[in-house]
Amino acid sequence: MKKMMLINPHPPGRHGEESISVIVQMPLNLAYIAALTPGNWEFDIIDENIELAMDENGELTFDNVDLVCITSVTYQSPRAYKIAEACKKRSMTVILGGVHATTHSEEAINYVDCVFKGEAEEIWHEVIADFENNRLKKIYDGGLPDLSILKNVYPDRELLRKKYDYKFASIITTKGCPNFCDFCSVPIYQGRKFRERPFEDVLDEMEATDYKGLMFAEDNFYGHGNRSNERARNLFKGMVERGIKKDWLGFTALNISQDPVVLEYMAKSGNFGMLIGMESTNEEVLKKMGKKVNLKLGTGSYKECIGNIHKHGLVVWGSVVFGADGDGKDSFKRMTDFILDNNIDIMSFGIDCPFPKTQLYKRLDGEQRIFRKNYPADWHYFDSGHLVHRLVDMSLTDFIEGMHYVYDNLYGGDNLRLRFRNSLRTVGSTLNGKRNAMFAFRVGGDWDNVFKQALDNLEKLNDSGDYSVDHYKKDTAFISA
Repeated sequence: MKKMMLINPHPPGRHGEESISVIVQMPLNLAYIAALTPGNWEFDIIDENIELAMDENGELTFDNVDLVCITSVTYQSPRAYKIAEACKKRSMTVILGGVHATTHSEEAINYVDCVFKGEAEEIWHEVIADFENNRLKKIYDGGLPDLSILKNVYPDRELLRKKYDYKFASIITTKGCPNFCDFCSVPIYQGRKFRERPFEDVLDEMEATDYKGLMFAEDNFYGHGNRSNERARNLFKGMVERGIKKDWLGFTALNISQDPVVLEYMAKSGNFGMLIGMESTNEEVLKKMGKKVNLKLGTGSYKECIGNIHKHGLVVWGSVVFGADGDGKDSFKRMTDFILDNNIDIMSFGIDCPFPKTQLYKRLDGEQRIFRKNYPADWHYFDSGHLVHRLVDMSLTDFIEGMHYVYDNLYGGDNLRLRFRNSLRTVGSTLNGKRNAMFAFRVGGDWDNVFKQALDNLEKLNDSGDYSVDHYKKDTAFISA
């Protein structure tokens, strides 16, 4: 029997969205690889969020297998390459897939035997057949198949649960995005076509899994346009009518607040609330980002939109961006006031990050503002928890002071508990309201550690002098901050 090791790499010591303990979820793409693999294979998995595949001395923690499959987003890629090199030293064949391998296959192939681009559902059987017949190609491209194909295969959640007893699993209902926000890699990796899975297929899979906790594995489950909105409405209505009550959440856009019917069905189906990309309260910044849905509603409508969601007992998880061009040092107080005035239950953030191949990367690179250029090693900074480009609307000192202001007023001292009490007052009297407010409080407690690490990253950057290093000049000259 051939053996396959599935690895989700993670830089040791990093805190990010994976550190939110209340929704620690399995790496769904690896669960699909196990389910898609034909023939007689034995599987194991290492999720480095939980245990290491490679120790601090660079030694692998597992015995040799026939095939190692690693997935990686950009910040994970340096770790993935090191694990792959250690595997190859022990004569194991390594396949690397995921976002970074798809966008940087020419780089990735230097570290592995095979790069898999795109999505695996249609051609993974071909990869396995080629491996078994000693004709594995250097690169495969699974493309972006129609999501109706998922009717034929469900991810092997049991394999992963047996190893780590995950409390949450993910489920796919859509992929891709027709928008082209300058910082977002989703249209690049998953395509600009909004691919919708038939809602009946999603309901069937929900019924087939006994997982109570589910995360919708996409960026906007409500969709783009009336037809997509109707499909989402049918999905949540179907959950209620079939008696499928899950503890679930997902990502969507603020326009969902204008659909009271879908909010009602979401509440009845067990939804905690939703993560919404608000990004900024500055419309000029939103225009530069290309955040069309927020601009269409207008920042002046944010309060009403949030209130509509709260009326249904659902919490609002607001995601914002700090350090975007156009937001000066006054933006930190404005955002803090906005969060408090609107009783936003959870506030998470990203430091504006030029992810590779995005429009933001192309612009900042063209302006010679990215100071992390030692690739692939420096890719580990591209995680929205580090600053990797020079600011134009404030100094680094202003930025650090502003981030401390946000932390001190939203998380520091007793502020997290005060915000929890506000959530209880806002949603606590509704169906599942107290549960949802407690969920928000627990997420906030975990994000406190994420925020502290981002502050530590900024202080280290300030002390290092790297912010002033010009990697665009061969002589590595220094320029003013």
